Amino acid sequence: MFKRVVNRAKRECKKASIVLLREFKETKRMLQVYIHQRDNRELMRFANRQLVDIFKILFLFPISLLPGSVIIVTLLELIAKIFKTTIFPTKTKF
Repeated sequence: MFKRVVNRAKRECKKASIVLLREFKETKRMLQVYIHQRDNRELMRFANRQLVDIFKILFLFPISLLPGSVIIVTLLELIAKIFKTTIFPTKTKF
């Protein structure tokens, strides 16, 4: 039983590290687009989506520190779904 829990924890850590690495690469690419390739509309859309994802992360972090944050985040996500959006960054599916 303990071995199964440890293996699951390792898998979850690996998934989280993959997500963090992907976000880092996308943010680095976003900065390159804003600095050097502002004339390409498609790349600017990508960069703007990444910027929105960063704002979502910055919005969620302090909320996650509050007591009852699971309830608060769940309620915010339900409200966001009413407006056909999400409070979570895109591509972050565990």
